[in-house]
Amino acid sequence: MQPKHAWWREPIINLGAAPRPGGPASPQPGEWWHNTVIYQISPTSFQDSDGDGRGDLPGLIRRLDYITSLGVDAIWLTPVYCSPMQDMGYDVTDACAIDPSFGSIDDFQRLLALVHQRGMKLVMDMVLNHTSDAHHWFRESRTSRDNPKADWYVWADPAEDGGPPNNWPSVLTGKSGWKFEQARGQYYFYNFFESQPDLNWHHPEVREAMLKIARFWLEQGVDGMRLDAVNFYCHDPQLRDNPVRGDDDGEPDGIDPDNPAAEQVFRNSFCRPETHKCLGPLRELVSGYPGTMLLGEVTLCEDSIAEAAAFTEGAARLHLAYHSGLLFKDPISAAQLVAIAARTAEAYGDHGICWMAGNHDYGRMRSLWGGAGQEDPDAFYRMMAAVLLALPGALCLWQGDELGLPEARIPEDIAPDQLRDPFGRMMYPTLHGRDGSRTPMPWDDAQHACGFTSADAPHLPVPDAHRALSVARQDSDPASMLNTWRTLLHWRIGQAALGAGSMQLLEVPAPLAGWIREHETQRMLVLFNVSGEPQSHGLPQLDAALRPVGGLGFQSDWDAEHRRLRLPPWGVFFAELPAGAAAPDRDSK
Repeated sequence: MQPKHAWWREPIINLGAAPRPGGPASPQPGEWWHNTVIYQISPTSFQDSDGDGRGDLPGLIRRLDYITSLGVDAIWLTPVYCSPMQDMGYDVTDACAIDPSFGSIDDFQRLLALVHQRGMKLVMDMVLNHTSDAHHWFRESRTSRDNPKADWYVWADPAEDGGPPNNWPSVLTGKSGWKFEQARGQYYFYNFFESQPDLNWHHPEVREAMLKIARFWLEQGVDGMRLDAVNFYCHDPQLRDNPVRGDDDGEPDGIDPDNPAAEQVFRNSFCRPETHKCLGPLRELVSGYPGTMLLGEVTLCEDSIAEAAAFTEGAARLHLAYHSGLLFKDPISAAQLVAIAARTAEAYGDHGICWMAGNHDYGRMRSLWGGAGQEDPDAFYRMMAAVLLALPGALCLWQGDELGLPEARIPEDIAPDQLRDPFGRMMYPTLHGRDGSRTPMPWDDAQHACGFTSADAPHLPVPDAHRALSVARQDSDPASMLNTWRTLLHWRIGQAALGAGSMQLLEVPAPLAGWIREHETQRMLVLFNVSGEPQSHGLPQLDAALRPVGGLGFQSDWDAEHRRLRLPPWGVFFAELPAGAAAPDRDSK
């Protein structure tokens, strides 16, 4: 999908100017998800309650007061369904039952009730693209070509030479995504691991089965569903090859350039337009449960911003979809920040935006944007926290990123024989996999496992570097990363402009970047010094009567008389603007 406009390529609008025709409007107020902050939790790595080295639902319940203290609006629970647990629970054998390693359905109901009592929402992770190869559906499907589940998965005859039917790869390994099944004399397709066969979403019985799963959890009382790999649901029914990537195709979003899968353009194995139509019945189902929503994961594609935005178009698709536009390792600049903000706002329009900057698949926030290489990485990541919370739309925050945890290093912190991620085991040492961001939460600085478990060894080791960043150590430090996030999250709740305001990008000298969020009751100016050097700039177009916001832990110096702003390295400036201030001309100096 191409964006409807390209106004971010034009000069950025001046302070107070009216929004461009066709530009982003205010989100529709009233629905909790428009501006929500969703705290993503992997129960496996959050808190162990029974001493087996793996986290569980009773352990999560023990830590609910901590989650409440953050000021987040919702919890996204990664899969807790019955599973062999070969891939962090994303290999499901029964999507309507809690795996005993996490607890019971009674534990889940207790968790849900306590989350609601604390004024938060609960979002379930729904794995509807594939199942485990141990699922009873697949066990039946693989036995023959004429059983009742024969067409529930993606099966195809061999090519003329007996090899795979086409060139479709596993996006994780770059190797062929087809595996031969002797009993059928056919290949089945998998986009991820061979133990995760893809479901055939073109089959009406499969789609109906997915609705039954979703209905089960809606009846349990959940507030939303995060749809894992939603852009993978449908494949080309003609099984045409993916095109080979040419010089003019650019690079795909979210795939390591060392992965052989990046050599193809993902046009037929997934990212198919048929998926959008398939979502209509699911959206209709959810609409029958007021106050519930659908959040889609849209990554590993050519342009994840445009693709994710397409998944939120109209009333028959998703409420929210996150993209991988912020997942780059190079140092970020003011121009990059503004371009991403503008392109996202333009592609989505007035609804559906959701930001993600690291999670269980894509590493920790501390590994992004070149911040770890700065002289003061804490100041840099405090600035980026303010950036993420000042952007329009929702935000998914991965557990431990509020602590500023670095990724565990492999093999220094996690030895190769300790890896749990199948991708990490398969690709080591070329790629180190995903375990580095999945280590247990460090609750205190106890020598053993930082308060996560009483077991002799947790499922993954806790890096020594995490001990100094534990919740206990940061809790009493007003300047800690944890308390920076807490302060910003709690303050943001009461800001109408940040909650439902339009966004107008500012024309300010680099390395400054900023915008105005405007609501009928509030106008909020946000400015960032996206550099490691102090900045002092005359900004004559700013209203002298603006009121700087204090108490957020950021230092700045606004000289109202001379209209001059001084910011330290990676500085942040929030200010309320008079609601009725006149807008200067675009050419004003």
